[in-house]
Amino acid sequence: MPLTSPGEDGSGIQLPWSFDTTSIWHTILKGAFGLNALLGLGLIFKLLSRRWLDAAGLCVAEAMVAGFTVIFVRHQEGSRGTLFRDRVTVEPNAVLGIPLPGPRGSYPLHQFRGVEVEFRSGRPSTDANAAGPHELVWLMGRPGTPNIVLARTRDGAGRALGHEVAAVLALPVSEVT
Repeated sequence: MPLTSPGEDGSGIQLPWSFDTTSIWHTILKGAFGLNALLGLGLIFKLLSRRWLDAAGLCVAEAMVAGFTVIFVRHQEGSRGTLFRDRVTVEPNAVLGIPLPGPRGSYPLHQFRGVEVEFRSGRPSTDANAAGPHELVWLMGRPGTPNIVLARTRDGAGRALGHEVAAVLALPVSEVT
């Protein structure tokens, strides 16, 4: 799936524009939930076989993994929705039927103060060929309105996309490292 939705002339975004930045977090959370399930099953097996010391060790490991899973759930930042000229609509985010925190619903554009391009180091995706610096393009909410991540890009493409989104929506753009 392309990171941007080019217009018919190939020159830029065309509204309405659909975005989906959930795949990275869905992959991470599925792995965390899977590890929790595996440790939970191991714990049950050890308890049923009355191997108390092994069960205690698995209980400690499961508690640590569950703690990290809770942190991942609370801090995931993916969004899926559609950007219109006058509003942004964000669909509820869930993985394996578990609802995740984050923005959902429809927000008028006047509730946003601008577009922000955040430059990050590290992997922008789960694709092994995509390692390296990447960018997040955010729609930044005014107080009381959530920030919404519109795109994940790499190789500096976020700068151009951020400026393009800001121009289309008539919002200011900023960059942070």
